[in-house]
Amino acid sequence: MFRYLTAIIALFLALPAMAESPNYNFLQLGYQAVDLDIGGGPDVDGDGYGIGGSFEFGDNFFGFASYSDTDFDFNVDLTQIQAGIGWHTGLTENTDFFARAAWVDAEIDAPGFGSVDESGYGLGIGVRSNVTDLIELYGEVSYVDLGSGADSTAFGAGIYFNLTDNFALGLGASVDDDLTSYGANARFYFGN
Repeated sequence: MFRYLTAIIALFLALPAMAESPNYNFLQLGYQAVDLDIGGGPDVDGDGYGIGGSFEFGDNFFGFASYSDTDFDFNVDLTQIQAGIGWHTGLTENTDFFARAAWVDAEIDAPGFGSVDESGYGLGIGVRSNVTDLIELYGEVSYVDLGSGADSTAFGAGIYFNLTDNFALGLGASVDDDLTSYGANARFYFGN
């Protein structure tokens, strides 16, 4: 019995070494549910979809872009676009540290009030780790500044289940002072 237990523990400890470093070449589709705390009033709920992608170039750089559209209560619509560049480096064979910078555009459309469009920048740092061949974990701290006092710092984390070499399903969450979001993604990897 002790021999089997020792073998199982040794296999578990070896799994991270078997996993490869994260892949930065992907397209993804997602759904998210959002809870917005407007301070002093009732919370506003919403949900929506997003599409995004990333592509690696050079040894340690990647470009990325995303589009999301969220419908809130009272027919309020939020559309966000991001495009940017990032850098990553290996901390271990299967874990990367990354940093990224992006141009961010957000447009809010509310019936009777028209729309407001703001642009700014976003910064983020985080860690991605293929803890096994089947599971990737990530964590990130991000900051977005859209000017006019519209800035926020968010903490996000999630998990991807690699069902094949080219397809993964993910769950994630992000929290800042006013907004909490939960999402599910389908990710399609290309290149290696």
